[in-house]
Amino acid sequence: MDTLLKIKSSGQTGFSLLEVLIGIAIFAIGMMALASLQRNLTRSAADANVRTVATNLAEGLIERRKGFSRIQVDTDGIPPLFPAYDDIINESYTPAPIGGISYTVTAVVTDYYYDLVNDNFTTTAPAGVGVSDFKYVEVTVSWIAQDFRTTEGNEMAIGTGSITVTDTISSVTTSAASRVATQENEELDLPAVDYSPGQNPDIVSLSLGDNKFKESLLPQPDVFIQGELVETRFDVITYSQTGAGTRFLRREEFISLSCECALKAAPGDAESASRRPTIWAGDEYAEGHFVDKPYGVSDSNQNSVFCDVCCQDHHDGGSSADDHTDTAVNQYYPFRATGDYFASGSFIGDHKHYNRNDLGDLVLTDSVNGSYLEACKLVRKDGFFRVAQDFRQEDLNVFPADFLDDQTEIDTYSLYVTGAADAYENASYPDYEAAPAPPCIGGPAPCVAEPTFGGDYPTPLNSGEFPSWTRLSLDTAETQQLRSRGVYIDYLSYDIRTVIDCLRSGGTVDSCQTGDVILDQTGSANILEIIPFFDVQLTLLDRWNETPNNRPVDTTNEGLEDNNTHSRGVASRTNIGCSDVEATGHKGNLGFTDTAPVDFNYSADLTAVIIDVESEGDSGNTECIEFLGDEAVVVGTINESIAGLRATDIDVQGLHGALCDRTPDGYECIVPTGGSNPPRVQFLSYGEDGADRWTCMVGASALVLASEVTNGQNAHATFELASAVDPQPDGSGYDVNIRSTACSL
Repeated sequence: MDTLLKIKSSGQTGFSLLEVLIGIAIFAIGMMALASLQRNLTRSAADANVRTVATNLAEGLIERRKGFSRIQVDTDGIPPLFPAYDDIINESYTPAPIGGISYTVTAVVTDYYYDLVNDNFTTTAPAGVGVSDFKYVEVTVSWIAQDFRTTEGNEMAIGTGSITVTDTISSVTTSAASRVATQENEELDLPAVDYSPGQNPDIVSLSLGDNKFKESLLPQPDVFIQGELVETRFDVITYSQTGAGTRFLRREEFISLSCECALKAAPGDAESASRRPTIWAGDEYAEGHFVDKPYGVSDSNQNSVFCDVCCQDHHDGGSSADDHTDTAVNQYYPFRATGDYFASGSFIGDHKHYNRNDLGDLVLTDSVNGSYLEACKLVRKDGFFRVAQDFRQEDLNVFPADFLDDQTEIDTYSLYVTGAADAYENASYPDYEAAPAPPCIGGPAPCVAEPTFGGDYPTPLNSGEFPSWTRLSLDTAETQQLRSRGVYIDYLSYDIRTVIDCLRSGGTVDSCQTGDVILDQTGSANILEIIPFFDVQLTLLDRWNETPNNRPVDTTNEGLEDNNTHSRGVASRTNIGCSDVEATGHKGNLGFTDTAPVDFNYSADLTAVIIDVESEGDSGNTECIEFLGDEAVVVGTINESIAGLRATDIDVQGLHGALCDRTPDGYECIVPTGGSNPPRVQFLSYGEDGADRWTCMVGASALVLASEVTNGQNAHATFELASAVDPQPDGSGYDVNIRSTACSL
């Protein structure tokens, strides 16, 4: 038995049926779990692939829409049809199945416009605005539940789903607007956005080289109170012209405005904080940071909405840990005299502010809650207008109506302006960054010599010349729109001048960058792109006057109106002869608002330039002479003692540079001094009946000599008004009497 039992015990080494069944069940469950896991992994991978494809479809649509080549829709119907900004609209389409999955792509586009009143963006287009500032694009790619077969031949199912990608597309394309790289240089390719250059002579393109150009749009004023509260806007556009078309490169948007403000806090007060000036940083404006310095608030319900930021920020003084070494960039007008800043008191370091008393005189405002007058320059930065350093006009020119209406003249003017800007930056300025002084130190004004007159305009001028005079024809109905243009250059910070000097010496964009000047927007080393200059049409902002007044030329000088509906600088003939027509404007912010002074520097900051206008007569054309030296004014009455002769029949003309004309009760002459030929005045048209008559100068002296008297039908008399050495006193009066007997001197 024992042996038998032992044999049976040693033979039990296998599995029972029950154990086998249990093992098979466990294995089956495991394999089922593994199969389910594999299936889920495959489904997840497929789902991830679907989402990746959907994302690529959405991003691809957005990138294609960013690559527009014009603003308005190409409607000519002639291939190729160029994609446009206005083509970016709501759309939906179903592409061909990808990987066996069907997708639907839907884009919802919302246009946003900048709201000037509230300083934000809105979906409602302002009156007269046809193109939005940017489009908000929301692209949704969806797919529906469906079965598909894997590469292993397995049937799988993908559930319903969708993804959404959003982006904004600006109407002003920049180098970062589209992620399209060229194979040649691996740089971003700038889609060619159509830009139509402005119409000359009002808008003139300045050549910057490298097929790049800069032009300023016509300033548009908005008048709240004439002569007091005005807001004027204009843009400066930089673009390129190549075989690929016209490319919109950059836009600077400016506002100049005058405001009524009130001081609210001095440095150190709990509320005192406002921004430093927004300054030019080489290829864009850099926003100023908040510091502890005075600030103000808008103090009139008739102010522009932008007076809030103007009154708040347009203050100097204060300090900050990250202040510039060049302290002038912290001043809104670096050319201001030292005495124009508070040296003590609550607002130490800030420029002085003024208001008007009951007599209209400027009085100092130096206490919290005190009202004052202000004028600011604003520039758009990152969608919002910020207070920048003040405008600074460096040159002013006046032209006839027909100048700058052909390419040769535009090239002449472009070379002049760009050369002036380049010479200005390249000049030597002792202590410029420490104690800024007016430009052209030790040199003439403007910064480069004016082109010289060298021809009988309107015959072709010599190379590089501007016309200095113009004609009104014998047709009494003729009028001529004279035009004025100003050249502006921002304050050149130490950093800007350092970078430009480095580039002049052969440095590269990367090696020359310093301080605030980081040339990362355009990557251009073109100095004329980096110098902050522009020229602008000022015809409807400058004041126009003529001398002698109204005769023989009268020039319009109407008050400023909204959207340039007023007339200025239109010359018309009222008689025969020559007049000095003068355009006058303020160098700074007030030059764009044509409003009353805000400080005592107003007169010193006026710029005036003269163009001679000749009103033609039967005797032919006589070139007018522009006065460049000292001048005096000689006035007098014209009397007659001859029956039937009216003093109004008598004509007056100037000779040897004198500009003379009739006035309601006599005559007026503008007399230059220092010339080689003494200026003269001539009286004529009083001897038509053939009788002998004499014109006598009453109160004659050594300076008033009867140099010529001719009687008879062509009777006329000529008098010297000054010697080459001793000019007439300004305002001297020499009356004329016409009689039938000889004069007794």
